[in-house]
Amino acid sequence: MIETKKTFCRFCHVFCGMEVDVDGDRVVAVRGDRDNEVTEGYTCQKGRAETERIHHPDRLLSPQKRTENGWSSIGRAQALDEVAQRLSEIVEQHGPNSVAVYTGCGGHRTSAGGPWFVRRWLDALGSNRLYTSFTIDSPSLAVAGKRFFGCMLPVNLLDVDRADVALFIGTNPGASHQLTIAQSSPSARINRAQRRGMKLMVLDPRLSDAARRADIHLQVKPGEDATVLAAMVKVILDRDLIDHDFVNQYVSGLEELRAAVGSFDLDYAARRSDVPADLIEKAAVTFATAGNGGAQTGTGLHMAVHHNLTTHLAMTLNALCGNYDRPGGMNRCEGALGRTFGPELDGQALPEPPRSRIRNIPAQQGLFGSYFDMPTNTITDEILTPGEGQIRALIVNGGNPALVFSDEARTAEALKSLDLLVAFDLFRNATAEHADYIFAARHPFERVDVSKLMDSSYPFPFGHYTKAVVEAPPETIEEWQIFWELAMRMGLPLRVGGLTTDAIPTADELLDAQNRHGQVSIDELRKHPSGYAFGERHTAAGGVIPNMIAHPDKRMAVGHPAIIAELAEVRAEPVMAGGGYDTDEDFQFRIITYRMKEVYCSQGQNLPSLANKRSYNPVLMHASSMNELGLSDGDTVVVENHHGMVEGIVESSDTVGEKTIAFAFGWGDPSDPRSMREKGSNVQRLIPADYHCDPDTGLALQSAIPANVRPAAH
Repeated sequence: MIETKKTFCRFCHVFCGMEVDVDGDRVVAVRGDRDNEVTEGYTCQKGRAETERIHHPDRLLSPQKRTENGWSSIGRAQALDEVAQRLSEIVEQHGPNSVAVYTGCGGHRTSAGGPWFVRRWLDALGSNRLYTSFTIDSPSLAVAGKRFFGCMLPVNLLDVDRADVALFIGTNPGASHQLTIAQSSPSARINRAQRRGMKLMVLDPRLSDAARRADIHLQVKPGEDATVLAAMVKVILDRDLIDHDFVNQYVSGLEELRAAVGSFDLDYAARRSDVPADLIEKAAVTFATAGNGGAQTGTGLHMAVHHNLTTHLAMTLNALCGNYDRPGGMNRCEGALGRTFGPELDGQALPEPPRSRIRNIPAQQGLFGSYFDMPTNTITDEILTPGEGQIRALIVNGGNPALVFSDEARTAEALKSLDLLVAFDLFRNATAEHADYIFAARHPFERVDVSKLMDSSYPFPFGHYTKAVVEAPPETIEEWQIFWELAMRMGLPLRVGGLTTDAIPTADELLDAQNRHGQVSIDELRKHPSGYAFGERHTAAGGVIPNMIAHPDKRMAVGHPAIIAELAEVRAEPVMAGGGYDTDEDFQFRIITYRMKEVYCSQGQNLPSLANKRSYNPVLMHASSMNELGLSDGDTVVVENHHGMVEGIVESSDTVGEKTIAFAFGWGDPSDPRSMREKGSNVQRLIPADYHCDPDTGLALQSAIPANVRPAAH
């Protein structure tokens, strides 16, 4: 008999409410839960493919150990014993910092075992080597936040339900489901706002879904977002369109900023960015005069050049127009598992962060708590460079470095050279192919969970607890339990609340201990299968500005010295007609990387219903550029630059300009023997770790990448 159970999806981080039909121990159907007040029955195609993922024939159901004869299944207890023994030996010989953990997207979506928990395990070990996907795609949020506010403040959520204007910069909420607006069905939420009268503007090199429905699309040359935003700031200052009361009370460095953007006139910005001058002007005036609203950034610019400056300039637009901490502006959600924020709270900056051994890059504040993320782009060199602190053991928690790190070949070399590589995942992915041990992770439907990752990004106060909807295969294991049992075997002083390694807690006990200070108890959430909505049905405004600003003057530093200096650097750069950044570079195009709707990063490519829609990631080019090169749809092309080359399948697209190529990341598993038309191409082969590497975040240039294209010889 089929039984319907309530839960929430964890394919990506939006956690849409779901109904799951279960027949015995099999999931037979999933659909959106209309009783969930946030998502109201919405699901995407990836979530609806969970029936395929949980019962996939290639799914790992027991731990795997690499042997001389290949992979061998072993018992879970034996795998934990052997990994704990090897870790202890490595720590004894090389010290605690020789052990690192990388938590990818999958590791963030387990509330018990996310980076906030892994940080505790590493602290117990004595290692500071926590790396996450946050420092691959969005570290400028931490850098800009620290410069602008003195710390990261809870005013990062655009209140799109009450906004009069929205400016999306390098983000496409309907496809990426980024934490940029209050989440649910993002396209429906934006559509409702536009019907209400909200003006939508998009700054993006690609005519994305959001750009197609925008009132103004600024189709910028990749990498020139800072130029356009600086010109918009200049227009607003020159025309005195600022919110004087707000600026006078809460902003510092206005005159320094005015001088720094003084040379970013509209003609210069248009010539450099390929955006018409009158459109930049119109966008600036619209943003400043529309009323409440906000500018919000995404990974499209967070991974490009000058990402710290661009993120800071978006914050500056919000400050100049008084869009922080007010209804319809940049606000916060006080979710069930977090706390309330009021005027009695003061801003608190984190202590001085540790720095990487390679390139001396500071760690960044974690996106989801008071912990530090080491710069992920240094991992490869931290592994390959001998000396004190060399990483010799790496635990990969729900990630796929072999496919998503810069410089595919050097990453593979590093992974192969490790004394110990341990991976947790549902499948043996590109990274796991290099591992010594792979633990078979449980599917989200096989574990209890809470909506921790989304807690501060819901459109109103909300929380969700779910039971497991089916029994897990006996030799699978949750991520947190691997760390907990390793701590027990290694004698580490791991403690969460009142829980210690004297015993193995249940997942429910651990969730209770981790979330004991939330506004709503886990026990209360357990009473509401479709999630628990409480309080006002909108984001929270007020009580953050100015008291939580950590600068001594309690003002937002729009003229921070680092920003003034970087604006001068940008203005001094040559204006390039082609794709290069320097006068000695001869490139036709700049590549933007993006997310495809059918997959989430490197997950979903192996699911039939998704692969049937798109089995590879095409090289998207403008029709006129293809004509110049004598190319037709479906032709094989070589995309190359000073670092490497990769073959791809070209496809005409009206979404990109003549000098732009769009190439989705997360495809082309090098361990997959299938053809390019069946598995796609890996754009990371074109991305070195050190070309235009940002000195503050250590981030490689992972979008707006110079390249040339030619027909393949065969």
